[in-house]
Amino acid sequence: MPRKTLQKWMPDPERVRRIPSLQRFGHWLHEPGIWHLNRHSVARAFAIGLFIAMIPIPGQMVIAGLLAIRLTANLPFSVALVWLTNPFTMPFLFYGTYWLGSRLIGNSVIAFETLQQKGLIAALMMDLYWPMMLGGIIVGGVLAPMGYGLMSGLYHWKYRLNRRRRDQKRRQRRQAAHESR
Repeated sequence: MPRKTLQKWMPDPERVRRIPSLQRFGHWLHEPGIWHLNRHSVARAFAIGLFIAMIPIPGQMVIAGLLAIRLTANLPFSVALVWLTNPFTMPFLFYGTYWLGSRLIGNSVIAFETLQQKGLIAALMMDLYWPMMLGGIIVGGVLAPMGYGLMSGLYHWKYRLNRRRRDQKRRQRRQAAHESR
């Protein structure tokens, strides 16, 4: 993706550092690498965000943020990608990870319609959680390298495209200068 487009979505680092609830993380938020928009930091951010989004744990944003800081990935994109699992997509994504985990463990899969009955999820949480966690780790483990490769590839493609355009303009200028002589 073009850097200028990504830059529009990025929050101002100074503004983030001034948020009262984030003051205790101040020294980590001053790390310049977590705000950079380069091929590697954005690709790492996509891998972190996609992996953590698939795992059914509370505090996904905090975990993604801490991993982004530790691995010098782009912090805003790591945290934002966790919202792939939002209230609208969560039932479908987590049921898919539950289904995969149940199949791998050998448990019978409970029908989605049965899970929607009020109160049943709380009663079955332990039966649901471990297959969902296993499925989430596997799906996240597949999506993370795919996200890394996709973003790295997009950056490389955009770099080559820009370089080709620059070289073409340079050749046109040289040709125009040569013809004007």
